[in-house]
Amino acid sequence: MSVLTGSLKVAATMGAATAALQAATSAIPSSVNPLFIPIVSAVVGGVMSYAVLKTTVQKMESDVRDMRRDMGEMYTLLREAMTKIAHMEGRLEHRS
Repeated sequence: MSVLTGSLKVAATMGAATAALQAATSAIPSSVNPLFIPIVSAVVGGVMSYAVLKTTVQKMESDVRDMRRDMGEMYTLLREAMTKIAHMEGRLEHRS
């Protein structure tokens, strides 16, 4: 999930939830606390933010794992190159 996709999902969900709550509370205006809609909206926003954050953290963990694997491969290639250079230096010293 990209940042744009996550943001759009959060906005759409919060907009739909707010519209539904306002439609439901407009039928019974006297018995509903005026803070009900903002509280529910905050809960929906918190849940969606947690989901986006969790997805982002999982993606970052995957990226770090891939970077570590790549660094290990680079280290192996460097070690092999240094070994080959050492062999070539040994041959050159042997010939001279």
